Amino acid sequence: MAGLFPRKDWLDGEELVGRLLNSFGDDRKLNVDVKEFPERYEVTADLPGFTKEEITVEYDSEILAISAEHSISKEEDTGRYLRKERSTTALRRQFVVKNVAEDQIAAAFENGVLTLTLPKIEADRPPRKKIDIQ
Repeated sequence: MAGLFPRKDWLDGEELVGRLLNSFGDDRKLNVDVKEFPERYEVTADLPGFTKEEITVEYDSEILAISAEHSISKEEDTGRYLRKERSTTALRRQFVVKNVAEDQIAAAFENGVLTLTLPKIEADRPPRKKIDIQ
């Protein structure tokens, strides 16, 4: 009788929980590309369904932070929801981006895509110091 059912079926607890946890946040993730050019960095973020008023971009202490929050207000209709997945969505990503001309950062938002241009500045780096080993 034991041979009638496979030992590892689709309800295997550890595998099922692992799959669920690995895919849980995939649809609520802020996808971002960061590209470096000789004179600038370019950041592109997908924010479908958001308006530019719902997006905040901050640059402070070499940290670029992108956040977006969208809320659906309660609708006063008499219908009954069979499924409700749209309510509040909040996304946030942070990146370390060094040597940026903060006052020259430009942002554009079109068709659900945020594009940031971060011009580079030359860093005043002290020359490397060789440490003698005793």
